[in-house]
Amino acid sequence: MKLAVLGGGNGAYATAADLALAGHAVSLWRRSESDLAAVRAAGGITLVAEGRQGKASLALVTGNIAEAVAGAEVIIAPLPATSHEDLAKRLAPHLGERQIVLLTPGTLGAYVLAREIARAGGRLPYAIAETGTLPYLARKTGPTAVKAPVRAANLPTGVLPAARASAALAKIVELFPSVRPCLDALDAALTNAGPVLHPPLVLLNAGTIDRGRFDIHAAGTTPSARRLIDAVDAERVAARKGWGYPAPHYEQATYYDEARAAEGLYGAGAKAKLTASGLWNETLTFDHRYVTEDVALGLSLFESAARTVSVESPATTGLRLTFGALLGRPLSGRSRALEHLGLGDLLLREIRALLHDGWLSPLWSRAIK
Repeated sequence: MKLAVLGGGNGAYATAADLALAGHAVSLWRRSESDLAAVRAAGGITLVAEGRQGKASLALVTGNIAEAVAGAEVIIAPLPATSHEDLAKRLAPHLGERQIVLLTPGTLGAYVLAREIARAGGRLPYAIAETGTLPYLARKTGPTAVKAPVRAANLPTGVLPAARASAALAKIVELFPSVRPCLDALDAALTNAGPVLHPPLVLLNAGTIDRGRFDIHAAGTTPSARRLIDAVDAERVAARKGWGYPAPHYEQATYYDEARAAEGLYGAGAKAKLTASGLWNETLTFDHRYVTEDVALGLSLFESAARTVSVESPATTGLRLTFGALLGRPLSGRSRALEHLGLGDLLLREIRALLHDGWLSPLWSRAIK
């Protein structure tokens, strides 16, 4: 399959290399041409991953997004959710109506991307899909090398418009066999482990993080951190049930309880593999996506989704407010709250209908104002 992978981070390099080694023709795009020099000079990206490893040769390495996406059946964007508005403007002039865009993960980015493409006057693709988590837990180990010690065992994936899910997912599952279909894009977004796991770990280890390198997963998962993680997760699951989304809910407990690991996002032994790798012993700041994405966007989405169905979320709200105090600015307003996305005035059944029909819906004109 002809693919485009957009981005230059851990997830993008793992995705590009893994899918190229699987036999697909992969074009890699990064915003800066200079950042691509090392990959060109090396002749590809070297991957060491669960289930696959080797040096991957890419069909195209380019800083021109039009070249990258031309003819691609699936365009994969393993980019932070904070980049989605900018990505939409870059993609808007170049998308074809038969293409599928996949965000890994999305945080309701499928809706955001569609909305911004429409506002920019671009042609919308056949479908925009998003996963609830990264297909790989990965870290770059050099300018042309990446390691992914954990591969998602269950990859919840929603499609906008959900009416086109069957055809879109048939393509995506060829790339990621662990795909598990969700009812719609919000269903997938509310399975995201990042906003559940990372904000408590960063907040309750902030003093140690301030002093330098630290592995929040290996050393930072204390009993107190687990209690806060479990509280946020319980609120997320309650919100999902309030929206009528069915199990599995991919509770965070499945990551910590090996007896339930097969039910979770990452499968058996995931936590042991991640901590043993040592790859997450790193220097963190409040500019890390654990905060800029998982707190500012992810927690805002969880909180508003809970509020919409009258579910209380004190742990989620408390985390968001506390990080706002630490950063010196309120973490609300321009976020992924449903109200900010133009969905606040819609009834619950109207939001569901909009997620099902997407830009084919008569409600779409209200959503993109």
